[in-house]
Amino acid sequence: MTIRIGIVGLGEAGSAIAAGLQETGKAQVAGFDARLDVPAVRDRAAGTGIYLASSLADLAERSEVVLCLTHASTALAVAQAIAPHLQAGQVYSDWNSGGPQLKKDVAAVVTPSGAAFADGAVMAAVPGLRHQVPVLLSGGGAEQLVTATTGLGMELEVVGDEPGQASAVKMLRSLLVKGLEALILECLIAARRFGAEEKVLNSMGGSLPLHDWSQLASYLTTRTYLHGRRRAEEMGQVVATLREVDVDPIVATACERRLLWLADLQLGGADVPAPQGYADVITRVEEAS
Repeated sequence: MTIRIGIVGLGEAGSAIAAGLQETGKAQVAGFDARLDVPAVRDRAAGTGIYLASSLADLAERSEVVLCLTHASTALAVAQAIAPHLQAGQVYSDWNSGGPQLKKDVAAVVTPSGAAFADGAVMAAVPGLRHQVPVLLSGGGAEQLVTATTGLGMELEVVGDEPGQASAVKMLRSLLVKGLEALILECLIAARRFGAEEKVLNSMGGSLPLHDWSQLASYLTTRTYLHGRRRAEEMGQVVATLREVDVDPIVATACERRLLWLADLQLGGADVPAPQGYADVITRVEEAS
């Protein structure tokens, strides 16, 4: 038995997923992209071997499951355009890199049609993994989507019942990843001006438990909890150091502000037991703020 899957957006990610699903032999895949008049887009889409729908209405009519992989900026408009063509029994899943509120807004547009909605958060680069890329799901249609696609080799994990829960994981993971990217960039720009790039990077070897991010989070947050003001003062000196070599301390200033914010909560003290991990730290922060 085959399942009919429609994919809106045949860019790099959408085309890779479409091709992977088509090659399983267990799915009839249709795709639609508003840019099919662009030769490069049409050639890539044609290379997937899937049916190219003439419109969103055509795509919806041919699909039991619809996956949207356009852009966060167009996710709501796509949902508004396709919703009149959806019906009960179908699942519409938005896999764009949008925040929780955007996914809730899309769900509010889709669900009156009778179709179920699933918030999808793509958690790895798509091209190499294609349809087997790990995706977190939440919302009323999440379990239905998993059931409908059983046997296709998709890596789908349901993390909640509400739209936005899956996307929240991705957005906050992005805060870690992109925050590190920005931090390392700022550090290395300044290090170059002191001729200290390799020394700085080599000095980090073995300093942090990077193999286990739960352990890393506990290590860093408990130390910050206990020594927040001293750490904030040190970051103030970092800000001054960057300015000495004409590097705008964008990230460093933000770090100083966050550490001062924590210190001003005055959570520590000689009579207060030390926190037992990141969860304990965050609980105390929430109670105090």
